[in-house]
This record gives sequence, C-alpha cells and structure tokens, in this order.
Amino acid sequence: MKHILSILLLSVLLVAPLRADQDGVVVRTAPVYDKANYGSRRLAQVQAGTRVTISGRQGGWEKIISQQHSISGWVRSYQVRAAESAPAVQAESDSDSRGFLAGLASFSRKASSFFKSGDQNTSSGTATIGVRGLSEEEIKTAQADFLEFEKMKQFASSGKRVAGFSRQGGLKAVKVPHISGKKQ
Repeated sequence: MKHILSILLLSVLLVAPLRADQDGVVVRTAPVYDKANYGSRRLAQVQAGTRVTISGRQGGWEKIISQQHSISGWVRSYQVRAAESAPAVQAESDSDSRGFLAGLASFSRKASSFFKSGDQNTSSGTATIGVRGLSEEEIKTAQADFLEFEKMKQFASSGKRVAGFSRQGGLKAVKVPHISGKKQ
C-alpha cells in the first residue's frame, strides 16, 4: 500500500508541471493568430523579447497570452521559448541576414500553406520541430492553393544570382562521372 501511494504521488508530481501554464519569451518577432494555422485571422504582432505565458500546444503552434499586449493567440513554436531557456536564446530581429538556410527555412514555412484541407488551411504538413506530416485523410482532401503558389515564386532564385553566389563563395563546377550502378 505504501508503494502504491508513493507511485501515485510521484505520478501526480511528474504530470502536473506538464499541464501547467509556462512563462515564456518571444525570441523572434511573431504574428499572433486566433487559431493554430496561417489561414486564421491575424490578431496582432508581438516583438522579440516580449514576456508571455505559454498555455497550450497544437502541432507546431504554441498558444500564448501576452499581458503586455492584452492578447491571447497562437504563434509558431520556433518563435517562443520557455523562460528558463530564454537567457540562452538571443532574440532575433525582423531583418534576416542569416543567409541561404534561413531563406530555405522561411520558404518551407510559406510552402506549408500551399495545400488546403477542405475549406481550411492546414499547417500540419510542416516538417519542422518534430511535427507530424499530413495524414492520409488530409492528403486525400488536399487542394492546391494557387494564390499561395504565386506568393512562393518570390523565393525562386535566378541563374544569375546562383552564379554570383557561387563566385562569391569560391565554388567551381566539377564534372562527376556517371555512376553505372555496377559494383567494382
């Protein structure tokens, strides 16, 4: 009986913090949405460094409450951190001069809104921060959103820009022989 009580108490102590609201810090200036998807209404924008309460999670989204802005809504998980880890995280500014990989990550976030499921946008196809991919049902009901596709074209790079990037980085073309697939 004593062991059962100990295990029960330990279980409650371990699970309780997981359900409690958590203090957080916005690490990247973030739009706040009324639902956990890009297609929902945009309520406001919170600046990097803003203290918030993280009150829930849904996929790659965190529900935040900002007393400073008197607002409650959803931001992407990568835009907010728990307050305990905030000192190790440097807030990023609006300007993104981190180069190609940051642009690729931005493109990936934009691309996640390319598909619609039914009449609502879904972001469950985002493959970042451990979020699952599209379900079989979402794939069956997905429809292309050509307006989002047109917006994505702004991330395309021209041959001239790629060549300039290659020159700047000292990259040179190298001929690679065809691999026949036969073991030698």
